[in-house]
Amino acid sequence: MPSPILVTTSSPTADDRRAGLELKRDLGLYAVLTISLGAMMGSGIFVLPGLAVDKAGPAAALAYLLAGFVVLPAAISQSEMATAMPQAGGSYLFIDRAMGPLMGTIAGFGVWFSLVFKSGFALVGLGAYLQLAFDNVSMRAVALILGAVLVALNAWGVRRTGGLQAYLVTTVLIVLGLFVLVGFPSVDRDHFEPFFRGGTGGLLSVTGLVFVAYAGVTNVASVAEEVKRPGRNIPRGMLTSVVLMMVMYPLLILVITGVTPRTDLVGDITPMATAASIFAGTAGKTIVGFVAVLALISMANAGLLSSSRYPFAMARNQLAPAPLGKINARSATPVLSVILTGAVLLILIAVFPIIELAKLASAFQLLVFSLVNLAHIAFRESRLDWYRPSFRAPLYPWLQIFGILASIVVLSQMGTVPIVGAVVISLAGIGWYRLFGRSRTSHESASLDALRVRGTERLVVETKKALDGPGKRQIAIVVNTGVSDRRAHDLIRTAVSVKAHDASVSVIRVEREGPDGDVRTSNSPRELKFEERIRVQATDLGIGIEVLHATGRHHRTALAEHAAARGVDLSLAELFGVRHGRGFAADLEWLGDHLVCDFAFLGNRYLEDINDIAVLGSGGPVDATKVNLAGRIAAAEIAGIRFVHVLGDHASGRQVVALRAYHAQLDDVVDAPTQSEVFRSTDLMAALIDKARTADLVIMGAVRSRFRVVTDFVDRIRARVDSPLLLVRTHELATRPSLAGRVVERLLQ
Repeated sequence: MPSPILVTTSSPTADDRRAGLELKRDLGLYAVLTISLGAMMGSGIFVLPGLAVDKAGPAAALAYLLAGFVVLPAAISQSEMATAMPQAGGSYLFIDRAMGPLMGTIAGFGVWFSLVFKSGFALVGLGAYLQLAFDNVSMRAVALILGAVLVALNAWGVRRTGGLQAYLVTTVLIVLGLFVLVGFPSVDRDHFEPFFRGGTGGLLSVTGLVFVAYAGVTNVASVAEEVKRPGRNIPRGMLTSVVLMMVMYPLLILVITGVTPRTDLVGDITPMATAASIFAGTAGKTIVGFVAVLALISMANAGLLSSSRYPFAMARNQLAPAPLGKINARSATPVLSVILTGAVLLILIAVFPIIELAKLASAFQLLVFSLVNLAHIAFRESRLDWYRPSFRAPLYPWLQIFGILASIVVLSQMGTVPIVGAVVISLAGIGWYRLFGRSRTSHESASLDALRVRGTERLVVETKKALDGPGKRQIAIVVNTGVSDRRAHDLIRTAVSVKAHDASVSVIRVEREGPDGDVRTSNSPRELKFEERIRVQATDLGIGIEVLHATGRHHRTALAEHAAARGVDLSLAELFGVRHGRGFAADLEWLGDHLVCDFAFLGNRYLEDINDIAVLGSGGPVDATKVNLAGRIAAAEIAGIRFVHVLGDHASGRQVVALRAYHAQLDDVVDAPTQSEVFRSTDLMAALIDKARTADLVIMGAVRSRFRVVTDFVDRIRARVDSPLLLVRTHELATRPSLAGRVVERLLQ
């Protein structure tokens, strides 16, 4: 059975871009490479090594390599997604599209804060290096001044920022290469003993700490809308930069730890300058200090550049105030978003200690990279027609699964404060979405589409299997002594329509026994001839039936045992409303819960000629049974079927298209003419009733409350629809969606 394809009239890129909100594509391959490298070549190597060696010893070099392997799957996943959606927003955009606006808001908040933390960490480290030349310089004062300068520069225009980034990164790369070449001969191997000073726990903890060194590799995706030839330049730039730094970082750490005594290195926040002074003297220290200033400026600039695009992208999706999504006509940059991001950056610099900035930045990036890998899986599995990346990630999905698990393991070793910080930011994102974004956004996620696609695929397969079979082989009609001849006839008529050729149909007559042991039934001629009348009706309809009696106080259990012993496929009974929740109606409620078979309740009006069957609702766990019964009744009565589904007035067009595609697949498996009626309405009940009113038979699933099979919802339809109603209940153990599936779909809405 082919999978339903979700057809959209335009891609998300076209949907989201509006007049006046286009960014200019000014960044080429080298600019992409330098933005990515610039976001990594900063505090991760110029500030963190001393802090890392304190916990892991020389094994800090291995921690940098492990961190690279953790980030690599996310970098590859983002490379693919960025070529399919070359828009501003990066991780936020991908997670929002894949997992819905709630998860997108959490990611947008988290990545924005973590990148700002990272930029603040770089600027504070920059102040420390300037102290090497100017003793009386305040680290925080310098960081605040330079932060303000970078905010102004980013508001001025990305072309100027990209050009500056290229010069800075080129200079830093050359000096780092020379640092390794000149410093390696001076390495003292004794400094590597013991290598694993902090054990496995220390190694993983430091991996989480130094993860911030790689976190900026995906920054390029956030400025993808400004990249020339994104399908080529983004994957090449991102993957080249991360692989290069996976080689460069361990070499740099080995040189630093190999030439510097541990007592001089532990806690040092200018470790490269300290190492350079040992093997290259004052001149080397000065050069490294100067380059560190350039690198940290580059890192802070790249972080500010990319982080400012997150409020901008969220505003375009109505998840942030609209002014943040405006672009200045002169500078072609989102000026208000840059200013807001810059203000938060300056506040963080003034308040937070340096090590906490690094930990918080790393912790949430680890969480977001897990979501990025999940988003990539969602897009691959959703089969959306507009998702057409020009670059395809290799080793799918094992690479993404590894990235998710590795991120979780490293995050678990980082300590309480970073994890709590990530949780607090996540809760802030949830709160913001509930209060501000939920009422303003209506788009849905690829994950939710994928769940629906997978669900409808399963339902179509189950429906086809049921319709290709011979029909119901064992049918039990459950009646009480008060059933009318007309209703008994309708129940038998329905059984005839859906049964197999060699089916056995039994009529079970329920007779309740009183406390004194007497059977509560009448001795009137009408009741005494009940069995004879049932047999006559069955004969008129061309079948033979077996009439059984269920009496006693435990007759319900006897009915259930009978159904199980005979392998009953379908039980039929008269439909009673919730206002008749005692006596025989209560028996039916109980049977609906306990019979290991499908159960259908027939009620409302009596059956007449059936030409039009309306099947209400789509995509639920009873769909296969509903459509199977509708198809068999339609074939027997030579009738047509209408699949009717009403959505809320805010439902997405994608949801409408998906349901119509599902109905089209049902048309292929049903041997009767069908129509698809999917539409939106502010009053779902009124719309359903209007569509059902003209049908000759209405079939719907049992809308089950906590305590009842038949609820007020059904009674309201019965009261306002002048049509026979067949309420279908499917055995829950076989078809009820899993708790996890229901929770996931709820979260993604």
